[in-house]
Amino acid sequence: MKKIDWTTTLFLFLTPLAALIFVPIYLYKEGWHWSLFFLFVTLWAVTELSVTAGYHRYLSHRSYNASTLMKVFYLLFGAGAFQASALKWGTDHRRHHRFVDTDKDPYNIQRGFWYAHMGWLLLKDEEIYKDDFAPDLKNDRLVYLQHKYYVPIAIIMGFGLPVLIGSFMGMPWGGFIFGGVLRIVISHHCTFFINSLCHTLGKQPYSDAHSARDSVVMAVLTFGEGYHNFHHEFQIDYRNGVRWYHWDPTKWFIQVGALLGQATKLKKVSREAIVKATVLQDAKILSERGFEVTRLEELKAKVLQAQDDLRKLRQDWLQFKEEFKKNSQDRFHQLKADLQVRRIEFRNSHAQWKAYVKTMNAIPVPVAVQRR
Repeated sequence: MKKIDWTTTLFLFLTPLAALIFVPIYLYKEGWHWSLFFLFVTLWAVTELSVTAGYHRYLSHRSYNASTLMKVFYLLFGAGAFQASALKWGTDHRRHHRFVDTDKDPYNIQRGFWYAHMGWLLLKDEEIYKDDFAPDLKNDRLVYLQHKYYVPIAIIMGFGLPVLIGSFMGMPWGGFIFGGVLRIVISHHCTFFINSLCHTLGKQPYSDAHSARDSVVMAVLTFGEGYHNFHHEFQIDYRNGVRWYHWDPTKWFIQVGALLGQATKLKKVSREAIVKATVLQDAKILSERGFEVTRLEELKAKVLQAQDDLRKLRQDWLQFKEEFKKNSQDRFHQLKADLQVRRIEFRNSHAQWKAYVKTMNAIPVPVAVQRR
């Protein structure tokens, strides 16, 4: 049986208690200052981005390459989140993806909402996982140094920096309470809700082979991490919010980093792969609801065939571009025209599929299915 990790347990319970006690007392005695709000929001933002863009998408999933400057930023401010070292955090997260919803998943939702939220953190890890870290992370000199000196770095960045900034503003205690304690508590539970709420409530537009779900509310609270069903299905993608209108500040932060030359080789899955996942998932849902299968399969096959034709033609197009000097202008324009036609066919077949799914979802479930 696992033993209680008393250090972590006390920290996770005493920090919310301290926030509940000291925030009202400070506001009563010192009053409200907008500078405190900006201090809290700024430190929360850089801390959260260091976890989402750094710990998560960069170090855990290697969805892009970061410069040394960007990596140092992540490791320093990420430590201030008090969510463990990048080495421990990344290793646990990879275990989660590899063994999701099983006993080997460190925050397995099958063991209950509370366990996935923070219960797992209150227990010491099993002996077989002690010092068993992801090799690439352990061999990263900066990551290992942060792990080795994690506690002093976390204290300095998590509490020392807010107090220092607060002192320059003439309110060191305000910096400690709002930039330190309250920020840490809010950051903790926003991250924890990804492990609990995003495996319990929300939509599964890409796959129901795992418990992960998309939640717009959690995307807002966690800088884009709430599109969790997409992330579990396409974890190599540097985006979680794949649509332009999806709220994903982490994606935008990485894109700005790329514009500044600090982030390179941003990885993303193709639109065709995403469409294929949604088509297969929609077809499965409609089939389970008891709707007629023949038309469903016909439209699904049409979309997937158009997708496959587009993929093959795109490969031919890329190969032709590489060998352009060896080919005629006529062949060049012919391939270009064919590619445009395939794109139109794919868009049309996908539009027909979406219209069909929308219509079918508006129809009540057949009585025969309801009686099962």
